[in-house]
Formats: sequence, C-alpha cells, structure tokens
Amino acid sequence: MTPVGMFVVLSLAAGSPVGSGGFVYERESDADVLQHAERTFTEGTKHRDDAATARPQFGNAARGYDELWRRGVRNPALALARANAHRLAGDLPAAIAAFHDGLAVARYDRALRVGLEAARSAVSYPLTGDLARQCRPPTPATIGTRMSPLEASLAAWAFWLVACVGVVRYAMTRGPGWLVVAGAALNALMVLGGLWAYDWRQALADPRLLLVVTDDATLRRGNGPTYPPRLEPNLPKGVEAREVARRGGWVQVELAGGAVGWLPEPALQ
Repeated sequence: MTPVGMFVVLSLAAGSPVGSGGFVYERESDADVLQHAERTFTEGTKHRDDAATARPQFGNAARGYDELWRRGVRNPALALARANAHRLAGDLPAAIAAFHDGLAVARYDRALRVGLEAARSAVSYPLTGDLARQCRPPTPATIGTRMSPLEASLAAWAFWLVACVGVVRYAMTRGPGWLVVAGAALNALMVLGGLWAYDWRQALADPRLLLVVTDDATLRRGNGPTYPPRLEPNLPKGVEAREVARRGGWVQVELAGGAVGWLPEPALQ
C-alpha cells in the first residue's frame, strides 16, 4: 500500500467502491471522485447529530478517498480527509491505518500526527492490568515528533553560523572564550545530526503494521482456537500489532508491549 512498504494492511474497504446514488467511484475521473467524496463528506457534517444518517455519508466519502489513494493520489491533505472520513463513519481501525499511510508519505506532518494520537485515544484500551500495558502504543519520542525538517535545518544553520563566528572571533582576538562558543555550537550540531540520523533509521524500519478490526479477538498462544489465551480479556478494536509470521489462516503478532501471540486472519486489517 504505502510507497516504501512501511505498513502491511490487508484491505481498507470491502466490496466495490460505490458511492451514494449509484455513483461508481472506479468508473469516474479523479476530479469527479474527489468532488463526490467531498460533497458526501459535507452532507455527513450536516447530520452529525444523527449518526444513522451521517455515518453512511462519511462512509461513502471514505470510499471515494480510498479510491483516490489506491490510484496513487497521495498527499497529506487527502490522507487527513481519508482518515477523518473513516473515523466519522465509525471505522476506527481504518482511520488509524489511513493516518499511518499518510505519515508514510509525509512523516513529519503535524496534523496527521495529532490525528493519529487522537484516533489512538479513542481505542477502548483497558485502564489497568497486563492487557493495558501490552496494547497501548508508546508515545513517539524521536526528534521528528518535536520539530519539522525545516525547523531542524534552521537550527543546524544557526549552530553552524555560531561556530563560524566563534572561530573567526578567536582568530581576531585570540580570546579562548570564543573557542568555547564555537566548540559548544559544533557539539550541538553533531547531537542534532545524530538525533535526526536515528529518527531516519526509525522511519526506514518496516513494522509490518496490522490492526485488530473485531471486538472478539483473543490473542492465543498457538495458531488455533484450542490454544489457551495469551492475554485476557479480548483485544479491543483498533489495537496495533506487528506481524511476525503466518500459518494456517492465523497471524503471529507482537503487541506494543512485547507480548507475542496468534490471531485469526479475519480479525486483522
């Protein structure tokens, strides 16, 4: 799905991409699909107090955005609209997957990062116990969550300028304090570079992300329903897991807390 294969997601929408009123997304141009998706999304917002009316409209909009994404129209604005449409349609796992897809294209987009954290907060994680510790994904702590590439570039240029000024002033005055200033700026520059190198390595890692899409998914110790549960109670819908292996219609996954177990393929997206 994603251009660099960062996430493995089996399917975002079942069936044909058909919108309201018989509008068949796959038969229309990109512009018509976008126009229809935006129109149905707007209709949904007009009825947000009536979920029975609004959710089908948001679902139609989500299918349109999915079709555009499938065609290769990929940018942060479309990713955000797609994820929000899925969430408002009541499909939280698809919304989380869409946020991840968007961040694979625009890793440092803050609107997508904020949206992903908001969607994660809507997952019904247990408040206490081993299941709570294993399921809840940790808050990202890389430098990319603190500043954008532009901000990092400006900071790097500022450190480099201070270092240059310090060296020049030392050459002019022979004051040792200027060497201290230059050395501190160079050290800050190297630390900044090291943090961004680590962040880049994290971005290139392939977590093989899957999401739980059913309410009755039990993580088991083996690839079959007769194996005892690895964790109890069932995993909440929207939990993220990393794929480890597949066997006989079952997927071995690793949760955010490190617990490894097996889930049936239909329980995962």
